[in-house]
Amino acid sequence: MPSKRQRTRPATPEGDLTPPEEIRARRIRLFVFLGVVAACALAAAIYFAAPPVGGAIKGWQSRRLARQAFALIERKQWNEAGAKARDAHLLRPGEPESWRAIARVLSRTGQATTALDWWKKLDEQQRLSVEDRRDFTAAALAADELPMAETQIHQLLSQRDGGTAPIDILLAGQLAARRSNGVLAVDYAERALADKRSRPYDILSAAILVLSLTTHESPPHVAAWKRIEDLARDPRNAASLDALVFLAQQQSLAPPSKTRNDTSFLPLAGDTSLSLGPSSATSQAATTMGLLEIANALEKHSDARPYHQLLALQLRAQHDPALASQYVADAVERFASGDDETLAALAGWLNGVGRADKTLQLLPLDRAAQRQDLFLQHINALAAREHWNEVKEVLSSERLPLEPVFQHMYLATARTRLGEATAATNEWQRALEAASSPEKLLALANYAEQNHANDIADAAYSAAIKLVPKNRPAYAARVRLALASGHTAEAQTVAAEIVQLWPDDAAARNQDGYLRLLLGATDGAAEAAERQAQVLVAQEPSNWSARATLGLARLRLGKKKDALAAFRDVRATGSEPPGALAVRVAVLAENGYGEGARNDAHILGAEHLLPEERALIAPLLMD
Repeated sequence: MPSKRQRTRPATPEGDLTPPEEIRARRIRLFVFLGVVAACALAAAIYFAAPPVGGAIKGWQSRRLARQAFALIERKQWNEAGAKARDAHLLRPGEPESWRAIARVLSRTGQATTALDWWKKLDEQQRLSVEDRRDFTAAALAADELPMAETQIHQLLSQRDGGTAPIDILLAGQLAARRSNGVLAVDYAERALADKRSRPYDILSAAILVLSLTTHESPPHVAAWKRIEDLARDPRNAASLDALVFLAQQQSLAPPSKTRNDTSFLPLAGDTSLSLGPSSATSQAATTMGLLEIANALEKHSDARPYHQLLALQLRAQHDPALASQYVADAVERFASGDDETLAALAGWLNGVGRADKTLQLLPLDRAAQRQDLFLQHINALAAREHWNEVKEVLSSERLPLEPVFQHMYLATARTRLGEATAATNEWQRALEAASSPEKLLALANYAEQNHANDIADAAYSAAIKLVPKNRPAYAARVRLALASGHTAEAQTVAAEIVQLWPDDAAARNQDGYLRLLLGATDGAAEAAERQAQVLVAQEPSNWSARATLGLARLRLGKKKDALAAFRDVRATGSEPPGALAVRVAVLAENGYGEGARNDAHILGAEHLLPEERALIAPLLMD
């Protein structure tokens, strides 16, 4: 038998005779096939996963830009912050952080009405932080959206963690002040002042609120003034510079001079005043911090800018009028070679102290035409010198650093000063046609109202409402214009529209009811007005507008004794609306207090009253 080594192998199958080259080719084809399958699977995965991944990346980038915007807001770099916020929103429109950045920029740059839309979006998503609610409240107060502000304040006051912050108490006080409840507003402000957690700006705002609602001799007024002086004297706190500015603005800033001619008639676009006149919060009070002390503090403050240095010079000129010309020369020497911002501040200051001739020397037309703020100061200087033909000529040029709406509305004022009534009317109409955005329409309306062009102002406010239907300030302005013109029926029509849009606003309902009563409403309308006013008086006892509605409703219903009760336990302080006092006089007369009613009626005779309000006291004026 053959050995194992000599055994022959079985025959190899035919397939195993495949050449090695073919085997390699097959392997390559297999690898290619598997690669194609893997590539397809990867492509499918990328196709389905790319949008979420891309969205996540864009969301991260949007949030990063929003954080950068917040940092710029803290540094008050508004233009840069606005650009970052817009970029964040464009990168991912649905990112809440971008909404928050836009809302915060708008709120802190005075664009309250637009800001509210963004805050409401965040609120709907339940994304509001405590700081957001404070900005939301401030924007709602600025936009006259009082029910919306009340909702946010309720949320702030009901916080449990850490208790209610002083700034939240202050916001509640501001809401009370807007609703004519001065007693409650002062109570809130004093609570904020007494809170040891109050920051310098909280103290300053609360003290100013107290000053605006109290008389000079009252202890709260004196105490609030002292708190502001304490802030002003301490340069280490953040509010010291603003406190100094406030104190300075309570003085008569311009040095007395026969040459002073306050004919400044052109506000900067979006501004309402070029002067450094006294604040409306309060008139000058008895103060221990004199003009020179305020001036020294302003000049030495580490954060003082040219505006503050000029304000200090103005205080020195007021203190020593004989040296006014020297202070003007010092200001020109120190600031004439500054940058454009400094030069604009200097020009505005010179115009404000009656030295328009110096402004024209510093800002010839060629130089002024390079920037809008410089150009407007040049025009103001011409107006102060009463060079109206030159004003008209300059404003009629084709190349101006002004948008057409501002050019035409300023031309309207110049032509009015020249007695060109028809031409002035045409310019107002051109300005109205050129106003293409809500912001421009509101600027035009505000300027027209200041210059007694009430028809144009009303038309501009109406146009702004068409573009932004829930523009509360525009509605309120239309009511104000109608009341100022004595058009009670027109005011009531707009007031009724406000109630339809904001049915939860008690003050709006009260105003609508009051105007309806003045126009002769009786029976059902009078009863409804009485019920609403009775609730509002119970909530806000110091609200004279509500008491007037309640008293007038009861007069219309023949309840003269009940009408007298509407004015019981309330004392007039001198800040009441004249119309409410006229209703009180009529109620007193109906209840047999004729002599006192006649005396009050003669005092009110010189006040601005609606025709229907004057009719209430007319019989007493004839005695």
